[in-house]
Amino acid sequence: MDLEERTLDDTIARTCSVCGAKLTSAEIKDAREAGGPFLCSVHAAEVAPADEIATDIEPS
Repeated sequence: MDLEERTLDDTIARTCSVCGAKLTSAEIKDAREAGGPFLCSVHAAEVAPADEIATDIEPS
């Protein structure tokens, strides 16, 4: 049985899995650290936990 040679690059997406936009280096890094899907900053913000969003909003 032959083992296929793979590199770390094989697991890195370069486009958003939702809209297909090209990802920045920071977006790729964030997705790798989170272990989640590769998303652009717009779509990553849509799936942010509610407690993170709540801390960004100041009470009026």
